[in-house]
Amino acid sequence: MVKWMVPHQVLYPFRVYLRLMKLQNGGIPKNTCFPTTSPTSWAEDHIAITGIMGIGRIKNYSLCGNLGSQFMIDQWQYPDIGIVICDCPSAGHDVIILDYRKCGKYGEPEVVHVDQEFDFHITFLAKDFETFIIGLVNDLSFN
Repeated sequence: MVKWMVPHQVLYPFRVYLRLMKLQNGGIPKNTCFPTTSPTSWAEDHIAITGIMGIGRIKNYSLCGNLGSQFMIDQWQYPDIGIVICDCPSAGHDVIILDYRKCGKYGEPEVVHVDQEFDFHITFLAKDFETFIIGLVNDLSFN
């Protein structure tokens, strides 16, 4: 099991995330949906996020906060494949993770959706964090 110490071990691919966090350290983006090619417990054609975790330990939903990435892995039993970066409207039943399985800790992680309701099924979303952020669309796109 890999323990990701984000503040002390900032990895090179994290640079896009860090740039975004310098502008806005976590929070709810304007566009909160990402299209998928397969169904999830949330919808047939997309996932939704309720926020992006910021850097820090003080706020509960920051990466290293009480309810941050390691909490989701330890308490909700999400696979230890990387860093949980977004929560979803299901209140813990699905999350968005930077997935380091293919690239190792110094490569560019993919962004995946992990769905606890579907036996922790992993759905590929984007080749990297930047592509994920650019690919977020408004929820009105799916009504």
